[in-house]
Order: sequence, then C-alpha cells, then structure tokens
Amino acid sequence: MLRPFATASVLALIISACAPAGEDEKLPPAEEAAVGEAAGAAPQPAAEAPADFQLSYRLVSENYEVSLEIDPAILVFDPPLAWRLWTDARIELDAFGASADADRKTADADAAAGGDNWFRGYTLDINHTSTLVLEDVISVSDSLGTYTGGAHPNYVLAGSVYRKGEGVPLGLSAFIADPSAFNDLVVRGLVDEKMARGYGPSMRGAVEAEIREYLAPSPEVRDIYAGRFVLEPSTEAGKVGGITVLFSPYDVGSYAEGAYTVTLPAANIAPVLTEAWAGRFGGEPVAPEGSEAP
Repeated sequence: MLRPFATASVLALIISACAPAGEDEKLPPAEEAAVGEAAGAAPQPAAEAPADFQLSYRLVSENYEVSLEIDPAILVFDPPLAWRLWTDARIELDAFGASADADRKTADADAAAGGDNWFRGYTLDINHTSTLVLEDVISVSDSLGTYTGGAHPNYVLAGSVYRKGEGVPLGLSAFIADPSAFNDLVVRGLVDEKMARGYGPSMRGAVEAEIREYLAPSPEVRDIYAGRFVLEPSTEAGKVGGITVLFSPYDVGSYAEGAYTVTLPAANIAPVLTEAWAGRFGGEPVAPEGSEAP
C-alpha cells in the first residue's frame, strides 16, 4: 500500500528507512545564495518576500550539510509560490540541522560510555524545479534526498501543478475526468517498467496484481496521485505533452528497485481528459533535462 503523502510533510517519509539502528529519523535546516529577479510577475499585495529569501542555499556545519534549490522560473511565474516553497523548506532544513546536532551529542555520550559512536554526518538536499510553465499554470517537480547514517541514503520524488496566484495545488481531477481509466493506464505503465527491469514474463500477472493493490485507495491514502504528478512540455508549442506520475523508492517496490516514473503521452490520455483541458494537450512529451532521481 502506498505511504500517506502530503507535500508539506514529505520529508518525514524520507527518513524512516535511513536511521541508525534504534534511532527514529528526524526532519531538516539551512542558509545561503543568490536571488533572481521576477520579470513581469509582481508580488501579490497580501504576500511579502521573506527577508532571507534565496533561490539557492547551502549550509555546511560540523554535523550536517543541507541545500535548497528553487528554479528561478517559479519566482518569475508566481513570486508568492516561490516564497512559500522557501519558507516551508527552511522550516524542514532548520529542524533537520537541530536533529543532527542533538544526535551527535547522543552519539558522543554513547561513545564516552564505552559504546560505538554511530553518528555519521547528515545530509539533506531539496530541489524544486519547473517542468512546464504555461500562462496560467506551472508544474513543479520536487526531489528530496537525505542521509542520516543508515544503511543507505534515501530520496523522495514529488510533483504538483499550481494555478498562478493560488497556493493550493490542482488535483488530478482538474485534468482527468475518468480516474479509474487513468489508474489503469498508470498500472499498465508500471507493469511495463517492472518487466523492463528484469521481472520474468511469467511474473506479469503477479506484478500487476501487486501494483493494483499498491494503487488502491485506502483510508490512509484516499487520493493516490496527490503530490505525485507533473505536466510535461510538448513537441507542440503551448501544449501539454503528457502527464508523468512519480513513485519514490518503497512506493511500488523495494528500495533496490529505485524510483519509477510513468509518462502518459497526450494521445494516450486524450479519452480521459476533462473538457477544460482536452484541447490543451497535444503533441509528444519532451522530458526536461536533469529530471533523473537524485
């Protein structure tokens, strides 16, 4: 079953698989870089830029290293959105730094008492990148990678679509009129991806059954795709080339399998698009550079 997902608390999800044995994983901190100027996109009267706002930020301390990158295109499109992403991330980054400092003290105390010093330097990197900018909406891909001394680093992929001037992401229902049919397309795409990664043909039925279980709504996850999809640019100017659904490690498989992304071209989802968006999809999707998982 998919993990409950909410953009505001996504960092809590990254951490549980990576902590040292016997440790609960924590959240994030940070500080430093360059501000781009919003060209032609005046801030909304009700919102003000944080005094310490930066598009690019990095802080290295004795116990942790953190970074934050916000695509300048987000600031140009909607300054308050960029400011909110900054504010939310800084809260997480600062909490992460405080956790690292506290864990270092605990590890030092354990070592002084004759135990092992299990602490290793913590890292957290957050990136917000636009995948498509239209006149009225922007699609933002989020990646969050962390290491807190466990068996391996971990990362989370996320994505949302925002209408200009609105801080709440658009739900999939804004674009998709038939969620069941859309889900079938995603399942098919995931099964194909799993087969391509080495599952034998005889396992196809079992793999599909497992994915359908993963993608079944539950009391914990009622909206499967909230915060998990982005819009792709198109080979046709001004059009949306398709929708990409993002799955982090552990979402639909083991950590060893890594992340999965399923891109559904405009032509494939044309029958299930809402009336408002049907005419805005077209052409073939063009994957943006640097869209790989961290």
